[in-house]
Amino acid sequence: MSNTQTINRRFFKKPTPLSLSAICEILGISPPKAPELTPLFDDVSPLDSAEPSHVSCFHNAKYLTDLQHTKAGLCIVSAEHAHHVPPTTIALVIQNPYRAYGKIAQQFYSVASGGGFISEKASISKSAQIGLNCTIGDFVTIGDDVVIGDGCQIKSFTSIESGCILGNNCVLESNVTISHSILGNDVFIKPGAKIGQPGFGFHMDAAGHFDIPQLGQVVIRNNVHIGANTTIDRGSLVDTVIGNGVRIDNLVQIAHNVVVGDNSVLVAQAGIAGSSKLGQFVIVAGQVGIAGHLTIGDGARIAAQSGIMKNIAKGETIAGAPGIPIRDWHRQTIALNQLIKGKK
Repeated sequence: MSNTQTINRRFFKKPTPLSLSAICEILGISPPKAPELTPLFDDVSPLDSAEPSHVSCFHNAKYLTDLQHTKAGLCIVSAEHAHHVPPTTIALVIQNPYRAYGKIAQQFYSVASGGGFISEKASISKSAQIGLNCTIGDFVTIGDDVVIGDGCQIKSFTSIESGCILGNNCVLESNVTISHSILGNDVFIKPGAKIGQPGFGFHMDAAGHFDIPQLGQVVIRNNVHIGANTTIDRGSLVDTVIGNGVRIDNLVQIAHNVVVGDNSVLVAQAGIAGSSKLGQFVIVAGQVGIAGHLTIGDGARIAAQSGIMKNIAKGETIAGAPGIPIRDWHRQTIALNQLIKGKK
């Protein structure tokens, strides 16, 4: 029985075919030597199910056998693995195959701007400023003094509360709620995300809990993606800041005053407590918990389900709860296994 999955493009428009030269132009490379009559390529596909009119990509060593037997017409591959490409497939050799594949897939399935349609069912304040060519769906609510840049897409049941600012070409999927927030350009927010709500800030003593006003805002820089049902609290006095190019997965919690540095990645179910600061290119894996008022250095990596209680230096890789350098964590795991086996 074949394990090949059937590809269904029900939710995407049929792409316009591309020639080999057009693909190379998109990637900024010279066309390789190829048969005189190269076909037009009309889709992207996995190696194991690709057809002669498809573009495929090899970027994971686990799929070497699929590469060796692929029927794809064109395969994007690194120089290291190009010799595995079958003679019936054109090898497009490039340094970063997966990024190159993404550019081609993006070209095939570009996101439409929406054409500037504003639903009559939307509720938009008279003081709001809406840019050119924006699409605003049914039952969207836009409050007083909101500013929305050109080319934005605001989908159904999303709420943008008073005073918020969106840059150009932002996409807010359905059921997003934004308050006390300033967004840059090209921000993409998936369904159900909540941004700008008051943080978990209160004074606790014998007299009971006393809520502290949350007077900051959320600042989201350019080209940020925020996952479904993720929450980002506004600052208490200073701002919560999400840097340029950050990628945040679904179900992530970011507390008040947190700063996330440029191009960092936060994976699903991670939680960052108040006032912690992450540097640039930090990777926080799934279900990681980071305590408050910590500093995570540039390029640090935190393994899944780790609990971080101390600052992390630049470039360190941490694992475990409480988090320790990953080599020490591996040593502890090995020692524990040996201890258990010894007792048997």
